[in-house]
Amino acid sequence: MGFAGDTINGEALMVQSGVEYQAQTFSFGKAVCQVDNEPTTYPKCFPDNKPYWSLFVETGGAWASAANGYTTVNLHDKEALGWHYVQATDPSPAPPPLATVG
Repeated sequence: MGFAGDTINGEALMVQSGVEYQAQTFSFGKAVCQVDNEPTTYPKCFPDNKPYWSLFVETGGAWASAANGYTTVNLHDKEALGWHYVQATDPSPAPPPLATVG
């Protein structure tokens, strides 16, 4: 998917991606609570002791944990948002795998 201009913000990227998702607004921005119906239902976006969607941003071939919600992220060409469904008990969740170009 392409975009016009130098950057695209995370919210526009999610809308244009066509990926089914549900989000909730927090003081830090919006957080994704559900992606492609995973989990099937969610009473809370970050449920106690249950998995949640963790946001990572890929720049320069490496993932970094996002400090804020996806609506505050501005991406350049060849950068990406990455979601990883992680356990609440994991103090340092692993990022999603990097895509391979081949």
